[in-house]
Amino acid sequence: MIPILHHYETSPFAELVRAAMGLKQLEWQSVIIPNILPKPDLTELTGGYARTPVLQIGADIYCDTAAILHALDEFKPTPSLYPAPLGSLHKVIANWAGGVQFFAHVGAAMGTMPAGAMPDSFVEDRKGRFGLDMAQLSKATPHLTSQALTAAYWLDASLADGRSFVGGDAPGHADLAFYSNTWFVRGIPFAKATSDAIFALPNLAAWFGRVKALGHGTHSEISADEAIAVAAAAEPAAIKGRIDAPFTAGQQVAVKTDGSGDATPTGKLAQLDPIGIIILRSGERCGNVAVHFPRLGQMVISA
Repeated sequence: MIPILHHYETSPFAELVRAAMGLKQLEWQSVIIPNILPKPDLTELTGGYARTPVLQIGADIYCDTAAILHALDEFKPTPSLYPAPLGSLHKVIANWAGGVQFFAHVGAAMGTMPAGAMPDSFVEDRKGRFGLDMAQLSKATPHLTSQALTAAYWLDASLADGRSFVGGDAPGHADLAFYSNTWFVRGIPFAKATSDAIFALPNLAAWFGRVKALGHGTHSEISADEAIAVAAAAEPAAIKGRIDAPFTAGQQVAVKTDGSGDATPTGKLAQLDPIGIIILRSGERCGNVAVHFPRLGQMVISA
């Protein structure tokens, strides 16, 4: 089974996953999705989750980079995305980089954009789904930029002992999370001053080059209809995890992502433990699928 990534080019979280494909030298298939709602083909698979990216392996659908990277590590265990000595501490660092630091980097990258630099449709989409207010973001940009630069200084200092990556000789999830934030800032021309300040840090600049050199693996393009047909022809993989109280197996639940205004997927609960959340649902075109979420950042509600 070939992994399928539903993504668009400029998404920093998609770049994180593409870099993970490169780290593991995976062959994968690419479905380009819209960067704003509606996303009917994507939500056919997820049941409503519409953030970017989403990974598909047969009839198993993985939402959020935490669930995606866990799935890729199980799909191809070596090289690990969680190498020693940090191991699972990669997840802790990546959670910080993808949380408060992601928002700081969004401010650093987008807060100085002049009016009209982004399509009105994109701005309205992000306002409705995530509460983005460009006027407020602009006011907060000096503070948010300082937070992004502080993280850059910390990373540069950590690499000053000669290590190649955050945890030592081998790259992992933490590297990819920091990398995608920096990649995003570097890609916005209006953030050139901030990007220049970040890349003036020699250890960070050299590290960024090493992560970028991992590449994206090998991919080919397929259509959304083809990806949905793959799901329809497959069955979800066997469930390995448990269900923690007070929920029970088969219970109808909804899974709501913190801070998102997207539709809430519903289905029969098949797993709920520290490893993650799985619900079983059926779509009109995709058939029976298992939708996977990480445990952190998700609210499970009786439906």
